[in-house]
Amino acid sequence: MSEFFVNTIVGTIVGALATVVFGWAVKAVQSWRGDFTGKWTQIIPAFDGEPEKIAIVDCKHRGDRLYATTLRTQPDLGFPQRWKVEARISSRGLIYGIYWPENMSQNPGSYGSLQFKVVTDNLFAGFYVRARVVEDPNVSNEFQEKLKTIPIRWERIIPRTKPDGK
Repeated sequence: MSEFFVNTIVGTIVGALATVVFGWAVKAVQSWRGDFTGKWTQIIPAFDGEPEKIAIVDCKHRGDRLYATTLRTQPDLGFPQRWKVEARISSRGLIYGIYWPENMSQNPGSYGSLQFKVVTDNLFAGFYVRARVVEDPNVSNEFQEKLKTIPIRWERIIPRTKPDGK
């Protein structure tokens, strides 16, 4: 057999194996990516004299966990307002977690907990609790305001469709 023929056969086999391995790797990564990964809009309706608040949410879903970063777009305060979110998804379609500011010096005290119900694959609705504490070193662990639940919802920016197109 000629060297060219052997190289052609070896190259074909290596190429076919690489294609199979690459396809397997792509499927493995896609299966690792959860259904809720993607871009969402966070909407907090106006309450207690505060304006409606809108943010873009970059969400990553892995197993029973959500990791997100929110970037407030409205109202614009002249500096980026970002929060981190870590949450868990229960088997009953409930999401519960915590949030905190990415920059504590710009958003001191803007942290708390949140809870959602998965209404559809494209909508979470629930509430968050903002915990504001007294910033006086002489007063320990006192809340500045009574804890209250504030409505919040996440709507997927590009709706996810099911494999059957619905």
